[in-house]
Amino acid sequence: MSKISKEQMVRLKGQFSAKYGIEMDDWSAMVMTEISQQFMLFAGQMNASISSIEEASENIKGKVSQINFRNNQEALRFGLGLSIPFAAMGTIISVMVLWYSTTTREYTVRKQIIEDYQNAPIYARLMQYGQVVEHGEQLCLALTLADLESGNILIGKEYVKDGKSGQILIPLGRK
Repeated sequence: MSKISKEQMVRLKGQFSAKYGIEMDDWSAMVMTEISQQFMLFAGQMNASISSIEEASENIKGKVSQINFRNNQEALRFGLGLSIPFAAMGTIISVMVLWYSTTTREYTVRKQIIEDYQNAPIYARLMQYGQVVEHGEQLCLALTLADLESGNILIGKEYVKDGKSGQILIPLGRK
């Protein structure tokens, strides 16, 4: 707040007396001067805010482009044209992640089986050519007795009975 001179005080009192026809005392003149100074400060700040708001508004209006459509179908086609590439890309990425996840899981399971069971690769032909049947509530490998006279034994289809040891031998392949 700036200091009020005697001349300003007299002028303020004279303006008040001329306007309202009432004489003003010194305290009222000082308070009135303080109020007018604060009002002038506030008005300056408000004008600066208004100008910055108008400037921002003009910037926003310049950056926004309005699109008008003739009908709803045209608007729908425009919206789909914007969103379909992103939706297709998202779907492709999701499928790739799912494929990678499942193949990685299957590979891990198969690798663990081979590590746990050292003979698993030897059984590959038996698994490939063997016929699994359901017998009651059990799954069984169906084999027939091999004809040893022919000399050909079908892997996964036939078995050989060893009379000496009383065992059933299932051929797995040749060394």
